Amino acid sequence: MLSNSLKRQSVSSVVYDTLKRKIIELDYKPDQQLNEEMLTKELDVSRTPLRQALHRLELEGLIIRRVNGRIAVASITVEEAEEVFEVREVLEGLIAKEATQHITAEQIGKLEEVLTLMERAAEKKQSLSLIRHGSAFHHILYESGHNETAIRFLDQLNSRIERYRRLGGYLNPEYMPMLPVQEHQKVFHFIRERKAEEAEWAMRAHIRRSLELTKETLSYHIDRDSSDT
Repeated sequence: MLSNSLKRQSVSSVVYDTLKRKIIELDYKPDQQLNEEMLTKELDVSRTPLRQALHRLELEGLIIRRVNGRIAVASITVEEAEEVFEVREVLEGLIAKEATQHITAEQIGKLEEVLTLMERAAEKKQSLSLIRHGSAFHHILYESGHNETAIRFLDQLNSRIERYRRLGGYLNPEYMPMLPVQEHQKVFHFIRERKAEEAEWAMRAHIRRSLELTKETLSYHIDRDSSDT
């Protein structure tokens, strides 16, 4: 049987995963205030595992604790997006470059399968599935790149990366779902052909375009909110 401490840890992990998903998927909006009492009722948990989960989310930068002690979902800003994507561009480009040297036939097969799923999702305009398959593509490259330091840094940024990636796919009215598919296909082509410099360039171009989409989406919503007030 699990000890009480392990049971609490397990509950805390479930709460953490649930809250993290809701923040990343924008179910909880940026700057939205979160009330501990409301959350304990919503998730049917006690205060202890909830606070443990909230502490982890605070360390990841997904929630903030204000001066008055109240908690809220962290803001989404152009400045943070630029910082996150600039770091991501360098690391993901490096991983794509190294993948050309280390990727296996099995991993190439997995990438092809993911690209097929991405294309189907894009054709059906299923943004959620498209983004999740895109994440799977990148994680296969992490496995093949063998650069543990780059992967650790990306893991630390992953929550914020995923949150910003959803902005364009979910909220931008000009979003073109087939474009990221084509970009991933280009990266895949260079990796399969073992063209390291070209794979890095294609990945970095994809990340830069993602940043521009994110900034465009933020600008659109800032302008719309201003016109509504």
